[in-house]
Amino acid sequence: MKRCKQLILTAIMNDISLIFVSIHCEQGPEAVPLGAATVASYVDQNIALKHSVHLMEAIVDEPPSRIFDRLSRLSTSVGGRPVVGFSLYSWNRNLAVAVARMYAQAHPGSLLVAGGPEVTARPIGLDKEAGGPFSVIVQGEGESALFQVLQAWSNGQFPSQSRVLGMTEDLAALPSPWLSGYLDASVIKKDGFAGALWELARGCPYTCTYCYESKGNHRLRYISEERFERELEYFIAKNASSVFVLDPTFNANNKRTLQILDRLIEKATDIHWHFEIRAELLNRDQARRFAQLGASLQIGLQTADPEVSARVGRPLDRSKFKQKIDLLNQEGVVFGLDLMYGLPGDTLKGFMDSLDFAIELYPNHLDIFRLAVLPGTVLADQAAEYLMVYEPEPPYALISSSTFPREDMNAADRLSRSVDFFYNKGRAVAWFNQVLYPLKMGPSRFFQRFADFMDAQRKPWDANLDPQYPASREALILKFLDTLYEQQKIDYLLPAVWDVVRFHGAWARALAEGITTTIDCNYDPDQLFGSGIVDLEEFSALADMHPCRIRVQPGKMEPEVHIYDT
Repeated sequence: MKRCKQLILTAIMNDISLIFVSIHCEQGPEAVPLGAATVASYVDQNIALKHSVHLMEAIVDEPPSRIFDRLSRLSTSVGGRPVVGFSLYSWNRNLAVAVARMYAQAHPGSLLVAGGPEVTARPIGLDKEAGGPFSVIVQGEGESALFQVLQAWSNGQFPSQSRVLGMTEDLAALPSPWLSGYLDASVIKKDGFAGALWELARGCPYTCTYCYESKGNHRLRYISEERFERELEYFIAKNASSVFVLDPTFNANNKRTLQILDRLIEKATDIHWHFEIRAELLNRDQARRFAQLGASLQIGLQTADPEVSARVGRPLDRSKFKQKIDLLNQEGVVFGLDLMYGLPGDTLKGFMDSLDFAIELYPNHLDIFRLAVLPGTVLADQAAEYLMVYEPEPPYALISSSTFPREDMNAADRLSRSVDFFYNKGRAVAWFNQVLYPLKMGPSRFFQRFADFMDAQRKPWDANLDPQYPASREALILKFLDTLYEQQKIDYLLPAVWDVVRFHGAWARALAEGITTTIDCNYDPDQLFGSGIVDLEEFSALADMHPCRIRVQPGKMEPEVHIYDT
Protein backbone atom coordinates (compact mmCIF):
# COMPACT_ATOMS: atom_id res chain seq x y z
CA MET A 1 0.00 0.00 0.00
CA LYS A 2 2.84 2.40 0.87
CA ARG A 3 4.51 1.69 -2.49
CA CYS A 4 1.21 2.30 -4.29
CA LYS A 5 0.73 5.67 -2.59
CA GLN A 6 4.27 6.69 -3.49
CA LEU A 7 3.69 5.84 -7.15
CA ILE A 8 0.48 7.87 -7.19
CA LEU A 9 2.20 10.84 -5.56
CA THR A 10 5.12 10.58 -7.97
CA ALA A 11 2.73 10.71 -10.91
CA ILE A 12 0.97 13.74 -9.48
CA MET A 13 4.27 15.54 -8.89
CA ASN A 14 5.74 14.74 -12.28
CA ASP A 15 4.73 18.13 -13.67
CA ILE A 16 6.60 20.02 -10.90
CA SER A 17 9.98 21.56 -11.57
CA LEU A 18 11.85 22.35 -8.37
CA ILE A 19 14.67 24.94 -8.56
CA PHE A 20 16.85 25.83 -5.58
CA VAL A 21 18.72 29.15 -5.72
CA SER A 22 21.82 29.46 -3.52
CA ILE A 23 23.65 32.81 -3.47
CA HIS A 24 27.11 32.40 -1.92
CA CYS A 25 29.11 35.15 -0.22
CA GLU A 26 32.19 34.30 -2.31
CA GLN A 27 33.57 31.73 -4.70
CA GLY A 28 35.64 28.79 -3.46
CA PRO A 29 35.50 25.19 -2.27
CA GLU A 30 33.34 26.18 0.70
CA ALA A 31 30.73 27.83 -1.53
CA VAL A 32 28.57 24.73 -1.57
CA PRO A 33 24.73 24.73 -1.72
CA LEU A 34 24.66 22.16 1.07
CA GLY A 35 21.35 23.21 2.60
CA ALA A 36 19.52 23.20 -0.72
CA ALA A 37 21.07 19.88 -1.72
CA THR A 38 20.08 18.30 1.60
CA VAL A 39 16.46 19.37 1.15
CA ALA A 40 16.51 18.20 -2.48
CA SER A 41 17.84 14.80 -1.39
CA TYR A 42 15.05 14.42 1.15
CA VAL A 43 12.37 15.29 -1.40
CA ASP A 44 13.89 12.92 -3.92
CA GLN A 45 14.06 10.11 -1.34
CA ASN A 46 10.34 10.40 -0.73
CA ILE A 47 9.34 11.17 -4.31
CA ALA A 48 11.49 10.43 -7.35
CA LEU A 49 11.89 13.97 -8.70
CA LYS A 50 15.58 13.99 -9.56
CA HIS A 51 14.99 14.72 -13.23
CA SER A 52 12.98 17.79 -12.19
CA VAL A 53 15.18 19.16 -9.39
CA HIS A 54 17.82 21.75 -10.24
CA LEU A 55 20.39 23.61 -8.12
CA MET A 56 21.33 27.09 -9.30
CA GLU A 57 24.22 28.98 -7.74
CA ALA A 58 25.24 32.63 -7.78
CA ILE A 59 27.66 34.95 -5.99
CA VAL A 60 26.57 37.87 -3.86
CA ASP A 61 28.43 40.44 -5.96
CA GLU A 62 26.38 39.57 -9.07
CA PRO A 63 23.69 42.12 -9.99
CA PRO A 64 20.11 40.90 -9.34
CA SER A 65 19.18 41.29 -13.01
CA ARG A 66 21.85 38.80 -14.06
CA ILE A 67 20.75 36.23 -11.48
CA PHE A 68 17.11 36.76 -12.48
CA ASP A 69 17.94 36.25 -16.16
CA ARG A 70 19.66 32.96 -15.46
CA LEU A 71 16.85 31.81 -13.19
CA SER A 72 14.19 32.75 -15.71
CA ARG A 73 15.96 30.92 -18.53
CA LEU A 74 16.40 27.84 -16.36
CA SER A 75 12.76 27.72 -15.27
CA THR A 76 11.64 28.08 -18.90
CA SER A 77 13.94 25.34 -20.13
CA VAL A 78 12.98 22.75 -17.49
CA GLY A 79 9.23 23.18 -18.07
CA GLY A 80 6.51 21.99 -15.71
CA ARG A 81 4.97 24.01 -12.91
CA PRO A 82 7.98 25.74 -11.35
CA VAL A 83 8.63 25.85 -7.62
CA VAL A 84 11.60 28.10 -6.80
CA GLY A 85 13.28 27.92 -3.39
CA PHE A 86 15.73 30.49 -2.03
CA SER A 87 18.19 29.93 0.83
CA LEU A 88 18.38 33.19 2.82
CA TYR A 89 21.42 34.14 4.89
CA SER A 90 22.51 37.51 6.29
CA TRP A 91 24.89 38.09 3.37
CA ASN A 92 22.32 37.45 0.63
CA ARG A 93 18.93 38.38 2.09
CA ASN A 94 18.41 41.67 0.26
CA LEU A 95 19.79 40.34 -3.01
CA ALA A 96 17.67 37.19 -2.85
CA VAL A 97 14.52 39.21 -2.12
CA ALA A 98 15.27 41.49 -5.09
CA VAL A 99 15.70 38.52 -7.44
CA ALA A 100 12.57 36.86 -6.08
CA ARG A 101 10.51 40.04 -6.66
CA MET A 102 11.65 40.19 -10.27
CA TYR A 103 10.83 36.52 -10.80
CA ALA A 104 7.41 36.73 -9.13
CA GLN A 105 6.46 39.64 -11.35
CA ALA A 106 7.62 37.88 -14.53
CA HIS A 107 6.21 34.46 -13.60
CA PRO A 108 3.04 35.11 -11.56
CA GLY A 109 1.96 31.45 -11.61
CA SER A 110 5.06 30.19 -9.82
CA LEU A 111 5.39 29.12 -6.23
CA LEU A 112 8.26 30.89 -4.47
CA VAL A 113 9.56 29.45 -1.19
CA ALA A 114 12.22 30.82 1.16
CA GLY A 115 14.09 29.10 3.97
CA GLY A 116 17.32 29.47 5.90
CA PRO A 117 18.59 31.27 9.02
CA GLU A 118 17.31 34.69 7.94
CA VAL A 119 13.78 33.36 7.46
CA THR A 120 13.81 31.68 10.84
CA ALA A 121 15.21 34.70 12.66
CA ARG A 122 13.55 37.58 10.79
CA PRO A 123 10.52 36.56 8.73
CA ILE A 124 9.12 40.10 8.62
CA GLY A 125 8.58 41.42 5.11
CA LEU A 126 9.29 38.15 3.30
CA ASP A 127 5.95 36.48 2.60
CA LYS A 128 3.29 38.01 0.36
CA GLU A 129 1.00 38.76 3.27
CA ALA A 130 3.74 41.04 4.63
CA GLY A 131 4.52 42.61 1.26
CA GLY A 132 7.30 40.21 0.32
CA PRO A 133 7.70 38.11 -2.84
CA PHE A 134 7.47 34.63 -1.30
CA SER A 135 4.35 32.49 -1.34
CA VAL A 136 5.65 30.36 1.54
CA ILE A 137 8.44 30.84 4.04
CA VAL A 138 9.82 27.93 6.07
CA GLN A 139 11.11 28.65 9.55
CA GLY A 140 13.42 26.06 11.08
CA GLU A 141 14.71 22.94 9.37
CA GLY A 142 13.30 22.61 5.89
CA GLU A 143 13.39 18.99 4.70
CA SER A 144 9.99 17.73 5.85
CA ALA A 145 8.39 21.18 5.67
CA LEU A 146 9.15 21.69 1.99
CA PHE A 147 7.94 18.21 1.16
CA GLN A 148 4.57 19.04 2.74
CA VAL A 149 4.40 22.26 0.72
CA LEU A 150 5.09 20.32 -2.48
CA GLN A 151 2.40 17.78 -1.65
CA ALA A 152 -0.18 20.56 -1.38
CA TRP A 153 1.04 22.29 -4.53
CA SER A 154 1.05 19.06 -6.54
CA ASN A 155 -2.63 18.60 -5.76
CA GLY A 156 -3.40 22.02 -7.18
CA GLN A 157 -3.82 23.47 -3.71
CA PHE A 158 -2.15 26.67 -2.64
CA PRO A 159 -0.54 26.17 0.80
CA SER A 160 -3.06 27.13 3.46
CA GLN A 161 -0.45 29.06 5.43
CA SER A 162 2.30 31.34 4.16
CA ARG A 163 4.50 30.48 7.15
CA VAL A 164 5.44 26.87 7.78
CA LEU A 165 7.31 25.75 10.88
CA GLY A 166 9.86 23.04 10.12
CA MET A 167 10.25 20.12 12.47
CA THR A 168 13.45 19.07 14.22
CA GLU A 169 14.71 16.42 11.83
CA ASP A 170 16.12 13.03 12.73
CA LEU A 171 19.55 13.58 11.22
CA ALA A 172 20.32 9.87 11.23
CA ALA A 173 17.40 9.27 8.86
CA LEU A 174 18.15 12.04 6.36
CA PRO A 175 19.70 11.06 3.02
CA SER A 176 23.13 12.28 1.96
CA PRO A 177 23.33 15.20 -0.50
CA TRP A 178 26.69 13.83 -1.64
CA LEU A 179 25.66 10.21 -2.17
CA SER A 180 22.39 11.23 -3.81
CA GLY A 181 24.31 13.00 -6.57
CA TYR A 182 23.10 16.53 -5.92
CA LEU A 183 26.64 17.58 -4.96
CA ASP A 184 29.90 16.48 -6.51
CA ALA A 185 33.09 16.99 -4.52
CA SER A 186 35.24 16.55 -7.60
CA VAL A 187 33.93 19.71 -9.27
CA ILE A 188 33.79 22.11 -6.32
CA LYS A 189 37.20 23.66 -6.72
CA LYS A 190 39.29 26.73 -6.04
CA ASP A 191 42.82 27.04 -7.37
CA GLY A 192 42.70 23.40 -8.42
CA PHE A 193 41.71 22.04 -5.00
CA ALA A 194 38.51 20.00 -4.73
CA GLY A 195 36.72 20.65 -1.46
CA ALA A 196 33.54 19.80 0.41
CA LEU A 197 31.38 20.73 3.39
CA TRP A 198 30.47 17.82 5.64
CA GLU A 199 27.55 17.96 8.04
CA LEU A 200 28.06 15.35 10.74
CA ALA A 201 25.87 16.90 13.42
CA ARG A 202 23.19 19.48 14.13
CA GLY A 203 22.49 21.31 17.34
CA CYS A 204 24.79 23.13 19.76
CA PRO A 205 24.96 22.53 23.52
CA TYR A 206 25.93 26.15 24.19
CA THR A 207 23.84 29.32 24.44
CA CYS A 208 26.08 32.18 23.29
CA THR A 209 23.69 35.12 23.21
CA TYR A 210 24.98 36.61 19.92
CA CYS A 211 24.52 33.37 17.96
CA TYR A 212 21.47 31.99 16.15
CA GLU A 213 21.95 28.83 18.21
CA SER A 214 21.11 30.77 21.40
CA LYS A 215 17.43 30.06 20.76
CA GLY A 216 17.96 26.93 18.70
CA ASN A 217 17.79 23.24 19.46
CA HIS A 218 20.59 22.37 21.87
CA ARG A 219 20.26 18.59 21.54
CA LEU A 220 23.08 17.17 19.45
CA ARG A 221 21.94 14.98 16.55
CA TYR A 222 24.30 12.92 14.41
CA ILE A 223 24.25 11.30 11.00
CA SER A 224 24.18 7.50 10.98
CA GLU A 225 27.35 5.41 11.16
CA GLU A 226 26.55 3.91 7.78
CA ARG A 227 26.21 7.31 6.15
CA PHE A 228 29.44 8.49 7.79
CA GLU A 229 31.37 5.56 6.34
CA ARG A 230 29.85 5.88 2.89
CA GLU A 231 30.42 9.64 2.69
CA LEU A 232 34.00 9.23 3.87
CA GLU A 233 34.62 6.66 1.14
CA TYR A 234 32.99 9.05 -1.32
CA PHE A 235 35.34 11.94 -0.45
CA ILE A 236 38.32 9.61 -0.77
CA ALA A 237 37.16 8.26 -4.12
CA LYS A 238 36.56 11.81 -5.41
CA ASN A 239 40.07 12.89 -4.38
CA ALA A 240 38.72 15.74 -2.29
CA SER A 241 41.60 18.03 -1.30
CA SER A 242 39.91 19.49 1.76
CA VAL A 243 36.80 18.93 3.84
CA PHE A 244 35.31 21.49 6.22
CA VAL A 245 33.38 19.70 8.97
CA LEU A 246 30.35 21.81 9.89
CA ASP A 247 29.70 20.60 13.45
CA PRO A 248 29.26 23.81 15.50
CA THR A 249 31.39 22.21 18.24
CA PHE A 250 33.13 19.17 16.82
CA ASN A 251 34.68 18.09 20.13
CA ALA A 252 31.51 18.41 22.22
CA ASN A 253 31.46 14.61 22.67
CA ASN A 254 34.97 13.38 23.44
CA LYS A 255 34.34 9.68 22.72
CA ARG A 256 32.75 10.43 19.35
CA THR A 257 35.49 12.95 18.51
CA LEU A 258 38.26 10.41 19.08
CA GLN A 259 36.42 7.70 17.15
CA ILE A 260 35.99 9.97 14.12
CA LEU A 261 39.57 11.21 14.23
CA ASP A 262 40.88 7.64 14.47
CA ARG A 263 38.84 6.71 11.41
CA LEU A 264 40.08 9.70 9.45
CA ILE A 265 43.68 8.99 10.42
CA GLU A 266 43.23 5.39 9.32
CA LYS A 267 41.75 6.17 5.92
CA ALA A 268 42.05 9.82 4.84
CA THR A 269 45.24 11.61 5.85
CA ASP A 270 45.65 12.82 2.25
CA ILE A 271 42.64 15.09 2.74
CA HIS A 272 43.04 18.35 4.64
CA TRP A 273 40.45 18.44 7.44
CA HIS A 274 39.16 21.59 9.10
CA PHE A 275 37.12 21.62 12.33
CA GLU A 276 35.52 24.17 14.63
CA ILE A 277 36.15 23.23 18.26
CA ARG A 278 35.74 24.53 21.80
CA ALA A 279 39.10 25.11 23.48
CA GLU A 280 37.81 24.28 26.95
CA LEU A 281 36.94 20.73 25.81
CA LEU A 282 40.38 19.95 24.38
CA ASN A 283 42.55 17.23 25.85
CA ARG A 284 45.90 15.70 24.98
CA ASP A 285 44.34 12.77 23.11
CA GLN A 286 42.41 15.11 20.84
CA ALA A 287 45.41 17.37 20.23
CA ARG A 288 47.64 14.46 19.27
CA ARG A 289 45.09 13.13 16.82
CA PHE A 290 44.52 16.54 15.25
CA ALA A 291 48.30 16.77 14.78
CA GLN A 292 48.55 13.26 13.37
CA LEU A 293 45.74 14.02 10.92
CA GLY A 294 47.33 17.33 9.91
CA ALA A 295 44.02 19.09 10.56
CA SER A 296 43.46 22.80 11.04
CA LEU A 297 41.17 24.16 13.73
CA GLN A 298 39.12 27.30 14.27
CA ILE A 299 38.48 28.28 17.89
CA GLY A 300 36.19 30.95 19.24
CA LEU A 301 37.79 33.15 21.88
CA GLN A 302 35.68 36.25 21.07
CA THR A 303 36.95 38.16 24.11
CA ALA A 304 39.57 37.62 26.80
CA ASP A 305 37.59 39.60 29.36
CA PRO A 306 35.90 37.07 31.69
CA GLU A 307 33.15 39.52 32.63
CA VAL A 308 32.26 40.31 29.03
CA SER A 309 32.48 36.63 28.11
CA ALA A 310 30.15 35.62 30.93
CA ARG A 311 27.70 38.32 29.86
CA VAL A 312 27.25 36.62 26.47
CA GLY A 313 26.96 33.10 27.90
CA ARG A 314 30.58 31.99 27.41
CA PRO A 315 32.22 31.59 30.85
CA LEU A 316 35.97 32.06 30.40
CA ASP A 317 38.89 30.97 32.55
CA ARG A 318 41.87 32.64 30.88
CA SER A 319 44.38 30.34 32.53
CA LYS A 320 42.51 27.21 31.48
CA PHE A 321 42.01 28.54 27.95
CA LYS A 322 45.75 29.14 27.63
CA GLN A 323 46.56 25.67 28.99
CA LYS A 324 44.32 24.08 26.39
CA ILE A 325 45.79 26.11 23.54
CA ASP A 326 49.27 25.18 24.77
CA LEU A 327 48.35 21.55 24.02
CA LEU A 328 47.90 22.48 20.36
CA ASN A 329 51.19 24.36 20.21
CA GLN A 330 53.02 21.51 21.90
CA GLU A 331 51.63 19.03 19.38
CA GLY A 332 52.18 21.35 16.40
CA VAL A 333 48.51 21.76 15.42
CA VAL A 334 47.55 24.58 13.04
CA PHE A 335 44.77 26.70 14.56
CA GLY A 336 43.13 30.08 14.26
CA LEU A 337 41.28 32.16 16.85
CA ASP A 338 38.17 34.33 16.52
CA LEU A 339 37.82 37.69 18.22
CA MET A 340 34.79 39.94 18.25
CA TYR A 341 34.67 43.62 19.20
CA GLY A 342 31.60 45.44 20.48
CA LEU A 343 30.25 42.72 22.78
CA PRO A 344 28.07 43.90 25.70
CA GLY A 345 30.24 45.71 28.23
CA ASP A 346 33.32 45.57 26.00
CA THR A 347 35.48 48.64 25.39
CA LEU A 348 38.25 49.57 22.96
CA LYS A 349 40.81 48.97 25.70
CA GLY A 350 39.20 45.64 26.50
CA PHE A 351 39.35 44.64 22.85
CA MET A 352 43.04 45.62 22.70
CA ASP A 353 43.71 43.51 25.81
CA SER A 354 41.93 40.59 24.13
CA LEU A 355 44.06 41.05 21.04
CA ASP A 356 47.23 41.00 23.14
CA PHE A 357 46.09 37.83 24.89
CA ALA A 358 45.23 36.13 21.61
CA ILE A 359 48.53 36.92 19.88
CA GLU A 360 50.47 35.54 22.83
CA LEU A 361 48.86 32.14 22.10
CA TYR A 362 50.58 31.95 18.68
CA PRO A 363 47.51 31.43 16.48
CA ASN A 364 48.28 30.75 12.82
CA HIS A 365 45.69 33.36 11.94
CA LEU A 366 43.41 35.67 13.86
CA ASP A 367 39.93 36.41 12.50
CA ILE A 368 38.44 39.59 13.98
CA PHE A 369 34.81 40.60 13.52
CA ARG A 370 32.65 43.58 14.35
CA LEU A 371 29.71 42.37 16.44
CA ALA A 372 26.58 41.67 14.43
CA VAL A 373 23.32 41.94 16.39
CA LEU A 374 21.56 39.12 14.62
CA PRO A 375 17.76 39.04 14.68
CA GLY A 376 16.23 36.19 16.59
CA THR A 377 19.10 35.99 19.08
CA VAL A 378 19.07 36.60 22.82
CA LEU A 379 21.43 39.52 22.27
CA ALA A 380 18.93 41.20 19.94
CA ASP A 381 16.39 41.03 22.77
CA GLN A 382 18.95 42.63 25.12
CA ALA A 383 20.22 45.30 22.71
CA ALA A 384 18.27 48.17 24.27
CA GLU A 385 19.72 47.36 27.69
CA TYR A 386 23.22 48.09 26.33
CA LEU A 387 22.09 51.08 24.21
CA MET A 388 23.18 49.23 21.09
CA VAL A 389 22.74 51.02 17.80
CA TYR A 390 23.12 48.67 14.84
CA GLU A 391 22.29 48.42 11.17
CA PRO A 392 18.63 47.40 10.71
CA GLU A 393 19.50 45.42 7.57
CA PRO A 394 22.12 42.72 6.97
CA PRO A 395 24.83 42.35 8.12
CA TYR A 396 23.30 44.00 11.24
CA ALA A 397 26.70 45.41 12.25
CA LEU A 398 26.96 47.21 15.57
CA ILE A 399 27.47 50.97 15.19
CA SER A 400 27.84 51.91 18.85
CA SER A 401 26.88 50.92 22.38
CA SER A 402 26.97 52.40 25.87
CA THR A 403 30.59 51.26 26.35
CA PHE A 404 31.82 51.26 22.76
CA PRO A 405 31.15 54.61 21.03
CA ARG A 406 31.22 54.93 17.25
CA GLU A 407 34.75 56.38 17.10
CA ASP A 408 36.07 53.47 19.17
CA MET A 409 34.32 50.98 16.91
CA ASN A 410 36.03 52.59 13.94
CA ALA A 411 39.38 52.42 15.75
CA ALA A 412 38.81 48.72 16.43
CA ASP A 413 37.93 48.18 12.78
CA ARG A 414 41.18 49.85 11.73
CA LEU A 415 43.08 47.65 14.17
CA SER A 416 41.38 44.59 12.73
CA ARG A 417 42.47 45.53 9.20
CA SER A 418 46.02 46.00 10.43
CA VAL A 419 46.10 42.52 11.97
CA ASP A 420 44.72 40.96 8.81
CA PHE A 421 47.15 42.77 6.50
CA PHE A 422 50.25 42.21 8.62
CA TYR A 423 49.73 39.07 10.72
CA ASN A 424 47.35 36.92 8.66
CA LYS A 425 48.24 37.75 5.08
CA GLY A 426 51.84 38.48 6.04
CA ARG A 427 52.07 34.95 7.53
CA ALA A 428 53.82 36.36 10.55
CA VAL A 429 52.98 33.73 13.16
CA ALA A 430 56.39 32.01 12.90
CA TRP A 431 58.33 35.16 13.78
CA PHE A 432 55.94 37.80 15.11
CA ASN A 433 56.51 37.48 18.86
CA GLN A 434 60.25 37.06 18.28
CA VAL A 435 60.44 40.33 16.35
CA LEU A 436 58.01 42.12 18.67
CA TYR A 437 59.88 41.32 21.90
CA PRO A 438 62.81 43.78 21.48
CA LEU A 439 60.35 46.63 20.84
CA LYS A 440 58.92 46.31 24.36
CA MET A 441 55.35 47.02 23.25
CA GLY A 442 52.14 44.98 23.19
CA PRO A 443 50.74 43.54 19.96
CA SER A 444 47.76 45.91 19.89
CA ARG A 445 50.00 48.99 20.16
CA PHE A 446 52.26 47.52 17.47
CA PHE A 447 49.34 47.05 15.09
CA GLN A 448 48.15 50.60 15.76
CA ARG A 449 51.59 51.82 14.73
CA PHE A 450 51.45 49.70 11.59
CA ALA A 451 48.04 51.17 10.71
CA ASP A 452 49.56 54.66 11.12
CA PHE A 453 52.40 53.61 8.81
CA MET A 454 50.00 52.30 6.16
CA ASP A 455 47.79 55.40 6.29
CA ALA A 456 50.91 57.53 5.79
CA GLN A 457 51.38 55.89 2.38
CA ARG A 458 48.36 58.00 1.31
CA LYS A 459 46.66 55.34 -0.81
CA PRO A 460 44.52 52.27 -0.19
CA TRP A 461 46.55 49.68 1.69
CA ASP A 462 46.35 46.97 -0.96
CA ALA A 463 47.46 49.49 -3.61
CA ASN A 464 50.92 49.31 -2.03
CA LEU A 465 51.27 45.68 -3.15
CA ASP A 466 52.68 44.56 -6.48
CA PRO A 467 50.84 41.50 -7.85
CA GLN A 468 53.89 40.71 -10.00
CA TYR A 469 56.22 40.63 -6.98
CA PRO A 470 55.29 37.81 -4.53
CA ALA A 471 57.38 39.32 -1.72
CA SER A 472 55.93 42.85 -2.00
CA ARG A 473 53.94 42.54 1.26
CA GLU A 474 57.05 41.26 2.99
CA ALA A 475 59.06 44.21 1.66
CA LEU A 476 56.44 46.62 3.03
CA ILE A 477 56.51 44.90 6.42
CA LEU A 478 60.31 45.11 6.54
CA LYS A 479 60.18 48.80 5.67
CA PHE A 480 57.88 49.36 8.66
CA LEU A 481 60.11 47.27 10.95
CA ASP A 482 63.17 49.22 9.81
CA THR A 483 61.44 52.46 10.79
CA LEU A 484 60.27 51.13 14.14
CA TYR A 485 63.62 49.61 15.13
CA GLU A 486 65.45 52.78 14.15
CA GLN A 487 63.06 54.90 16.22
CA GLN A 488 63.66 52.62 19.20
CA LYS A 489 67.43 52.82 18.58
CA ILE A 490 67.79 49.06 18.25
CA ASP A 491 68.58 49.05 14.55
CA TYR A 492 71.67 46.92 15.28
CA LEU A 493 69.18 44.02 15.49
CA LEU A 494 67.87 44.59 11.97
CA PRO A 495 70.23 42.14 10.19
CA ALA A 496 68.77 39.33 12.33
CA VAL A 497 65.23 40.66 11.79
CA TRP A 498 65.73 40.71 8.02
CA ASP A 499 66.97 37.11 8.06
CA VAL A 500 64.07 35.88 10.17
CA VAL A 501 61.33 37.61 8.17
CA ARG A 502 62.77 36.85 4.74
CA PHE A 503 63.49 33.20 5.47
CA HIS A 504 60.02 32.49 6.84
CA GLY A 505 58.47 34.40 3.95
CA ALA A 506 60.39 32.29 1.45
CA TRP A 507 59.40 29.11 3.30
CA ALA A 508 55.72 30.07 3.30
CA ARG A 509 55.72 30.89 -0.42
CA ALA A 510 57.41 27.59 -1.27
CA LEU A 511 54.92 25.68 0.84
CA ALA A 512 51.71 27.48 -0.12
CA GLU A 513 52.32 28.75 -3.65
CA GLY A 514 55.16 26.55 -4.89
CA ILE A 515 57.40 29.60 -5.42
CA THR A 516 61.19 29.35 -5.21
CA THR A 517 62.93 32.30 -3.52
CA THR A 518 66.62 33.13 -3.18
CA ILE A 519 67.58 35.41 -0.31
CA ASP A 520 70.80 36.87 1.12
CA CYS A 521 71.31 36.06 4.80
CA ASN A 522 73.52 37.81 7.35
CA TYR A 523 73.83 34.89 9.77
CA ASP A 524 74.36 31.17 9.54
CA PRO A 525 70.83 29.78 9.16
CA ASP A 526 71.66 26.76 11.31
CA GLN A 527 72.48 29.11 14.18
CA LEU A 528 69.54 31.43 13.67
CA PHE A 529 66.83 28.84 13.01
CA GLY A 530 68.18 25.57 14.37
CA SER A 531 68.37 26.25 18.09
CA GLY A 532 65.02 27.76 18.95
CA ILE A 533 66.31 31.31 19.16
CA VAL A 534 63.73 33.58 20.79
CA ASP A 535 65.75 36.54 22.09
CA LEU A 536 67.25 38.43 19.15
CA GLU A 537 69.21 40.67 21.55
CA GLU A 538 71.02 37.69 23.03
CA PHE A 539 71.55 36.08 19.65
CA SER A 540 73.01 39.23 18.07
CA ALA A 541 75.37 39.69 21.02
CA LEU A 542 76.76 36.16 20.81
CA ALA A 543 76.56 35.14 17.15
CA ASP A 544 79.05 36.04 14.45
CA MET A 545 77.79 37.21 11.09
CA HIS A 546 78.15 34.67 8.33
CA PRO A 547 76.87 36.10 5.03
CA CYS A 548 75.41 33.45 2.76
CA ARG A 549 72.79 32.90 0.10
CA ILE A 550 69.78 30.65 0.62
CA ARG A 551 67.44 29.16 -1.96
CA VAL A 552 64.12 27.92 -0.60
CA GLN A 553 62.16 25.80 -3.05
CA PRO A 554 59.13 23.47 -2.97
CA GLY A 555 59.80 19.90 -1.84
CA LYS A 556 57.83 16.67 -1.67
CA MET A 557 56.87 16.93 1.99
CA GLU A 558 58.12 20.40 2.92
CA PRO A 559 60.26 23.13 1.33
CA GLU A 560 63.91 22.34 0.58
CA VAL A 561 66.64 24.73 1.71
CA HIS A 562 69.98 25.07 -0.07
CA ILE A 563 72.75 27.23 1.44
CA TYR A 564 75.62 28.79 -0.50
CA ASP A 565 78.53 30.83 0.81
CA THR A 566 78.98 34.29 -0.70
